Amino acid sequence: MDKLSFFKLQAKNLLKDFKTRFYNEKEQFFDYQPKHFDIGDLFLYFDYPDYKEDFTFTLMNAQHLIAKMVGYEKWDDLIHASEKELELAEYLLRKFKDSQDIQEWEESLTFSGIAKYGAEAILDYARWQDELDEKKKIVYLPKERISILSGKERKEALTQFDDEHNPAGTLRLDSIVYCKECRQSYEFSKSKVIKDSESNLSIAVCKNYPKCNCTYLEMKVLTPTILYGDYKIEQLKKGIKAFPRLTMDTKVHCLHCDQEYLFKEANVVISPDEDEPLIYCKNYPQCNGTLIDMIPVNKKNL
Repeated sequence: MDKLSFFKLQAKNLLKDFKTRFYNEKEQFFDYQPKHFDIGDLFLYFDYPDYKEDFTFTLMNAQHLIAKMVGYEKWDDLIHASEKELELAEYLLRKFKDSQDIQEWEESLTFSGIAKYGAEAILDYARWQDELDEKKKIVYLPKERISILSGKERKEALTQFDDEHNPAGTLRLDSIVYCKECRQSYEFSKSKVIKDSESNLSIAVCKNYPKCNCTYLEMKVLTPTILYGDYKIEQLKKGIKAFPRLTMDTKVHCLHCDQEYLFKEANVVISPDEDEPLIYCKNYPQCNGTLIDMIPVNKKNL
């Protein structure tokens, strides 16, 4: 089935759900017996006045609501989206059954900041989120299905959690983490990795597994963490906006350690109790100079 046919089918399914509408005498409101979507909940979420006795809902209305569910203002915007955007919309619509599904996704999207990278990145993120949901369930599987990885396989798996699952770098192999379940702290590299023999999915868990079922997702990072890659560059650019005298290639002088280096070599560090990362000297943690201590070399004697 092509994507347009899929969206049309879902609109028809939504309309079928609406046609199950009846007046609940006991509760004294209009209710539904839907098969495909929690349509009453969606009407409430998108502010449709279905509580009115003369409320009507046509196939055109259903198409409009389908578009709104996946982030478009109207049906025409949806059906004329790019191929990758349509792929994303189809993927999301297969997941969405009620307003909670939509709200959780929107909150996750906002928190991740991935939206600015386009439909392909968002789709990858959505798939990763779903895979992560499946991985969370591994700790509750029968023990005969679980194997504890060791040696090279374990090391490679931990590196994957470090790099791929934490692109912002907030959790790294040398991070000190605190397990909320067994109330112990340790270096993340000492975590165990368990694997489901049927799905081949794996997840990092507390070093005390199987006595403790806490996964790395519930662990609190205790140590300040140096960030890398695109996330670091993004934060440095914010620093340049705040101090236009700087560019990535500006040579700066740190007032704390008396060293010179290019601004792009500065460290970006996030602390466990801080909402935003801070820009620190290239020589952090030996030097705790921050952005305000970095003076452009050609201006330090002015």
